[in-house]
Amino acid sequence: MKYLVAYSADRGGQEALALGMMLSRRDRAKMVVCLILPKTWGYPSMARVDAEYAAFLEKHADKAMSKAKALAGGKLNAQFITRSAASAEQGLISTADDLGADMIVLGSSRGASAGKFLEGSVTRHLLHLSKLPVALAPRGFDPGPKTVLSRLTCAYAATRKSRETVDYCVGFSRKYKVPLRLATFVVRDKQMYPTGAGYKVENLVANQWKGQAVAAQKALLAELGGDLPVKTAIGDGANWKDALQSVGWKPGEVMVVGSGRVGPLAQVFLGSNGNRIIRSAPVPMIVVPRHAHVDFSDDEA
Repeated sequence: MKYLVAYSADRGGQEALALGMMLSRRDRAKMVVCLILPKTWGYPSMARVDAEYAAFLEKHADKAMSKAKALAGGKLNAQFITRSAASAEQGLISTADDLGADMIVLGSSRGASAGKFLEGSVTRHLLHLSKLPVALAPRGFDPGPKTVLSRLTCAYAATRKSRETVDYCVGFSRKYKVPLRLATFVVRDKQMYPTGAGYKVENLVANQWKGQAVAAQKALLAELGGDLPVKTAIGDGANWKDALQSVGWKPGEVMVVGSGRVGPLAQVFLGSNGNRIIRSAPVPMIVVPRHAHVDFSDDEA
């Protein structure tokens, strides 16, 4: 596995680096820390403004990379590079392609509250374009120098698109010996207008959904076979925050969701509910684009 960490000289860059370190620490996987710089014209203007700007960017990059190296320490299999591109997302995608990366790691927008993820323009555009899974670090993410990836929780909705995400998680879990859990979420949205029979009917419907979710999980486990131990959980709550919190989370755990297409966060999982899941998840997340191809048979880290 090779992780491409999108580094920047701010808290978001530090959070992305912290997540990349936690992921790569599991099996000492390769981590490439990349700082994308704006392109300059490549030749000085008459006033030499562009040359001065290029010198400024080089100085900025050196300072930022020195800090990244200090944060990472010398114990991980890490490479530190800078690239120039017209946009951060295009630079990351081309770099990932050049280096054969398996995943891109991003930090949260500055506007996110502590412990939550908020997509910025780079994340939004990257999910339109990337064919690779994208890992998202919540605001303030700092798991500590010894924390490793402890478990994958795969969000499962008993659909074909969701099954593709399960297949990705199964391959990841088998390859890297990471425990796997399937979680389905039932949200009893209080904002729904009740029928004439009142909210008791709404709860009855939600309980039926819950029963169907349990049955779907059992059927999937039978398909997967018994060679891979997989736990299951049903998240139940009045809103997405409560439903996600209800299943419990371990230190070092990551939640995996599927995208209906390589598209915006609002389409990541369960249609328009995807944005709510992303913003409510209490742990880092991995967004897997539809039909993402990841070869877990390669033994090279």
